[in-house]
Amino acid sequence: MYNRAIFRKTDFGKGLVKLKIMLESASLPETEIIIRGDVTSEEVVALLQMLRGRSSGKLVLYREEEQYIVDAGDIVFLETGGSKVLVYTRGDVYEAKQKLYELKELLAAYCFAQISKSTIVNIEYVKSIQAEFSGNYRIKLKHRSEVLTVSRKYFREFRDCI
Repeated sequence: MYNRAIFRKTDFGKGLVKLKIMLESASLPETEIIIRGDVTSEEVVALLQMLRGRSSGKLVLYREEEQYIVDAGDIVFLETGGSKVLVYTRGDVYEAKQKLYELKELLAAYCFAQISKSTIVNIEYVKSIQAEFSGNYRIKLKHRSEVLTVSRKYFREFRDCI
């Protein structure tokens, strides 16, 4: 008998995917995970990598010619600035060597949403959201003074991540 069913929309780098997660109490010698569906899909491959622990939740970022290991949960937002990708944490700014879309894929298992062509935000750090006359939205962040814009094109993805 299933104790709980969770329906979640998640992003594995190829758009939002609806997952049905069933939790079942059972007296088994070890925990069992069964995946039903197209087991060769990119979504399932990403899920398996996450389960195997290949995504440690840490990124190697750079500042002043030094490398830093930063937890994904410490990242407030990421944005492209010219040819660079800047990563903002609560108190620091780093540079990433990856492209924005590559970082989006790496952070797919966490609470990040792309809000414009050049910006990805950690949903956990969104303090408030306000509609603008233009149809865009303004986001105020916890622990940062920047105000970000959610473009109309990306608002649905942002809303689905909340």
